[in-house]
Amino acid sequence: MTRLLIGALTAACLVPAGAAAAPAAADLEITIRNVLPGQGELRIALFDTANGFPDEPASTQPTLRQRADGETVRVRFPGLPQGRWAVMVLQDLNGNGRIDSNLLGMPREPYGASNNRLPALSPPRFEEALVTLGPQGAQIQIDLKQP
Repeated sequence: MTRLLIGALTAACLVPAGAAAAPAAADLEITIRNVLPGQGELRIALFDTANGFPDEPASTQPTLRQRADGETVRVRFPGLPQGRWAVMVLQDLNGNGRIDSNLLGMPREPYGASNNRLPALSPPRFEEALVTLGPQGAQIQIDLKQP
């Protein structure tokens, strides 16, 4: 019995500090407003780095496609790592998988970003779109900007 107790205590001491304290996952709930109902689909992309923001999320970034079935659509990303995330939403009206723009580069399809900070003549900035996902998760609202 003593050998078992000593063995268990020795094994416990060999576990690196913090190894059992992996960051907990949390849910991000997004309410998207100003959707054109029944037209195309919503493409929602999360970014944990500025790489590719706002147009091209890496294949490792969470993305979601959702029917645009009402003026307000709610989506949920369950089990995300806690930290800072930026969210980009596109209402892809023609189903080509990208945001269409005019000759001046201005979007021709509804779009939005977390924190609803959309400059008039440039794409949203990653730093301005960051939201914090803590242990209790987060709920955010994105208002699509119509072209």
